Amino acid sequence: MEGFSFKTQVRVRFVETDAQGIVSNVTYMTYLEIGRIEFLRKAGISVKDRLKYGIDFVLVEACIHYKSSATVDDILNIYVNLKEMKDRAFTLEYVITHEEDHDRIVATAHTVTVAINPSTKKACMIPQNVREMFLSV
Repeated sequence: MEGFSFKTQVRVRFVETDAQGIVSNVTYMTYLEIGRIEFLRKAGISVKDRLKYGIDFVLVEACIHYKSSATVDDILNIYVNLKEMKDRAFTLEYVITHEEDHDRIVATAHTVTVAINPSTKKACMIPQNVREMFLSV
């Protein structure tokens, strides 16, 4: 997808659907988490190693716009892009599309994540080397 620097995929599982057989609204938060974690991994920041940089991350905002539905066994593309990098936070934007239906848009979203000091749990500056890692994706 034009303008997006990263893509990962998920296959819709039965457990992620509602009584109508459509992906449940809450499941999209999981899909955003998958996109965010894989984006960070691509940048070189794995979940298990993130503390070695002296920071942790806390999701503080998520906004999802549902555009069309998906059902069990559909393959969904999760496109992720770094929209904004501030001193203590970053914003990721997402587009989730249907792989087998000509990239039909299923949802768009954004999240805001704040860097925190793991000891104090207070917001802290994102170190320059981590900022550069983000920008490399």
